[in-house]
Amino acid sequence: GPDMTLFAKRLQTFRAHLDAEGIDVALITDDDNVYYLTGYYDYLHMEFGRPTILVVTSDGGSLLITPTIDLNAAQATAQVDRIAPWNDGMADEWRTELPAVVNAQVAIEPDQMPAVVRRYVDIALVGQTPRDASKILARMRRVKSPEELQLARHAGVVADAMMAAGRAAIGDG
Repeated sequence: GPDMTLFAKRLQTFRAHLDAEGIDVALITDDDNVYYLTGYYDYLHMEFGRPTILVVTSDGGSLLITPTIDLNAAQATAQVDRIAPWNDGMADEWRTELPAVVNAQVAIEPDQMPAVVRRYVDIALVGQTPRDASKILARMRRVKSPEELQLARHAGVVADAMMAAGRAAIGDG
């Protein structure tokens, strides 16, 4: 409806694209695309090799698999149906939720997926080549909604004001 957030609209559009292409589930691991779809930005996981994985199913439902260290930030910002935190060395860590979702037609971001996750997916998808979700997201991100254009214009105004303030502050010494 009209009160749907920007992120909920993006997830809905992404689901429609997945459905149209015969993809059952997408595993999103790129920081920027996780943010684009959920509003959540996790800036720890790349440095420490702790994957955050957004699971989006074409028929509804979104799951964010994230390290427990990032759980508070995820709960505060991620617009997803469910969050599954994981701890280093406990049970199957980030893999726990995946067997239930990779038994279908899966799409991934081949160039952005951490190697450890890619190895798991390749083994789990017996005889199936994962599809490419990054192409769908790239197409979506090229076309800006009115809200996105408004945000971009506002960012430009803020940047101009910052530059003007910086110039005004410059002086000898």
